[in-house]
Amino acid sequence: MAKENYNGALQHPIGTGFNATSTTTDVIKGIDLNGKIAIVTGGNTGIGLETVKTLSKAGATVIVPARDVQKARKNLEGITNVEIEELDLMNPDSVDTFAEKFLASGRPLHLLINNAGIMFVPLRRNSRGIESQLAVNYLAVFQLTALL
Repeated sequence: MAKENYNGALQHPIGTGFNATSTTTDVIKGIDLNGKIAIVTGGNTGIGLETVKTLSKAGATVIVPARDVQKARKNLEGITNVEIEELDLMNPDSVDTFAEKFLASGRPLHLLINNAGIMFVPLRRNSRGIESQLAVNYLAVFQLTALL
């Protein structure tokens, strides 16, 4: 009979060698991403920006889709191997356009990091009447992943 694990007593660390003080440099050490293509949504701020920096340092070409392309250019200035494309996750048509453009390029996609998200925002709805957090954090992620 399966034991319940309400208090975590049955959980065991998987022993990755990483801990709370590990850096992105520690995680990527020894990994060569030359010739690999990554897409990182939300890659121009926060954790996404650090992800882009790390992937770039490892040699990957990183495509950063952004709602505000000018802001993305400013935030990503000086990082090599980065391409910025327009994508508004609130707009399903924008997701279609981004995916179609990438697929038309004929390039393979090796990494898709769906990092973008919103929270604690005023009530807004997209063109289909869907609330913004559901539209951006779930439906657009599914749509983008399925298309690519």
